[in-house]
Amino acid sequence: MRITGKIAVVASALAAAGVATTPAATAQATSAQAAPAWVAYYGLTAAKSAERVRQLEEQGYRPITVNVSDGEKYAAVWIKDGSSTEWGIWQGMTAEEYRQRFDAGLRSGAQPVSVSATGPADSAVFTVIFEKKKGDFLAKSNLTPARFAAVNKEAAAKGLALSSVDAFGTAGDVRYAAVWSANTGGAWNYTYGKSRQQHEAEVYAKKEEGYRPVRASVAPDGTYAAVWRKDGVKSWAHYVDMSASGYQKRFDDLKGKGLHPVQVNAENGKYVAIWE
Repeated sequence: MRITGKIAVVASALAAAGVATTPAATAQATSAQAAPAWVAYYGLTAAKSAERVRQLEEQGYRPITVNVSDGEKYAAVWIKDGSSTEWGIWQGMTAEEYRQRFDAGLRSGAQPVSVSATGPADSAVFTVIFEKKKGDFLAKSNLTPARFAAVNKEAAAKGLALSSVDAFGTAGDVRYAAVWSANTGGAWNYTYGKSRQQHEAEVYAKKEEGYRPVRASVAPDGTYAAVWRKDGVKSWAHYVDMSASGYQKRFDDLKGKGLHPVQVNAENGKYVAIWE
């Protein structure tokens, strides 16, 4: 780990360097279990997040999803699965610092796999996970809703599927940061700008069609974006509009049922998460 200014950097080998919604403060949800072991946390300050990253990297975990929200509070899910994947995680970046890190990643053969941002478009704070991997991908940030839809159409036409999405900005100026990766198979689609009620309706409607949410985010205006896949996974859960304590309760309840979070997202104190 090295820290330069606001940027906390951890790199492992990369360094040269079911269905429900609930309305439901800031604690930490953690757990570990076999095949694979996993850890999830949320509501951590930048300093506490950097400390946790150090610990988990030393223990052999790797991050699979990361989120920043609400004045730079961090959430993430990590797993220990014996993977030799080379990865790096950065936090506290400005848009320009993210661009520089993105360019550096390209030169080393790394791709962003989870990108999150918070704050107004002209002063947003970014956090990102990179993995060294091959294959086509596209990553864009600071997208207006209309531009987000247009880029998604362009990416899908090239055989790419939306694999990471987060909304930031303000209630009156929502922006998106997203990544499209090579489609590994299976039908997929996405929704965005949905109210809680509309998103809930989408969950049930798409479940009937064999789809489930695999990525979801909440925007500063309270609307939701989601990626839906028809992949045959039967055991999953999805909750939105949770307070931190509401998320903790769902975490504890679902842990008892053998499910763990695979994505956590938050904005304005409201959490959305997906479990498998």
